[in-house]
Amino acid sequence: MKFSVEDLLNGLRTGFVDKTAASKDHFIPRLLTNNRYNGEKVLSTIISELKTCDRFWFSVAFITNSGVQTLIDTLKELEDRNIQGYILVSQYLNFTQPQALRRLLGFKNIKLRINTSDNFHSKAYLFQKSNSYNLIVGSSNLTSQALCVNKELNLKVSATSNSYIIEKTLSEIIFEFDNAIDVNIDYIDRYEKIYHLALENAKRLSDQTDISVKPNAMQIEALSNLQELRDKGKTRALLISATGTGKTYLSAFDVKKERKGQVPTSNKFKILLATSLTI
Repeated sequence: MKFSVEDLLNGLRTGFVDKTAASKDHFIPRLLTNNRYNGEKVLSTIISELKTCDRFWFSVAFITNSGVQTLIDTLKELEDRNIQGYILVSQYLNFTQPQALRRLLGFKNIKLRINTSDNFHSKAYLFQKSNSYNLIVGSSNLTSQALCVNKELNLKVSATSNSYIIEKTLSEIIFEFDNAIDVNIDYIDRYEKIYHLALENAKRLSDQTDISVKPNAMQIEALSNLQELRDKGKTRALLISATGTGKTYLSAFDVKKERKGQVPTSNKFKILLATSLTI
């Protein structure tokens, strides 16, 4: 579709000011979701954008083999047309599948990199068409579930190459891309071992039927102090501790101790938990 600033302005008016304002459908900001009742899929919009773009960028935390499969035919078309693509993914939580990386690595027109150092959790799809861009940002990673099934919320907007939003988006994506590492066969071979080890550890953990959780040093001391207060006939206690030190677990340990009969059940005891903050 031919782009004009007037069309874009009209679309923004319809999307953000007055839904009854006349404009071309393509330029109206859209909320993209998966809706099985009316057949809507985030995937459909991404495929449509890929088929009409001159260049594209994906910045996503997770990629799965099934996600690549949903786009495989479109990506082959782009390779035949020599449409350049840049895909940045993350090793965060070792969720990205090695096989997905192998398949993407096979495309000559795609530069593939991976973030291995941060809790990278981005989900952005950017498509350039001459002097305009379409941007999709939201909750969808490049997985078949996220693109076709899951309840996802993504916003699609159009902008010119001189716009603030495109300048900031490109700056962010390029910065992260430049600071990531190249995905090659050697990297995938190394990562595949890490990936399968993580799967084995997760399975081993899920197979455990008796996971023992024990009090830490702070909780042991606090439980002892609570017992002293009970022994003195006190019925209230105030525990002040920093965020993340284990106050909730402490309460569970105390309840478990009482239920075992180590504390008389008739002795009603209230504990007020407070977080210690440094300002």
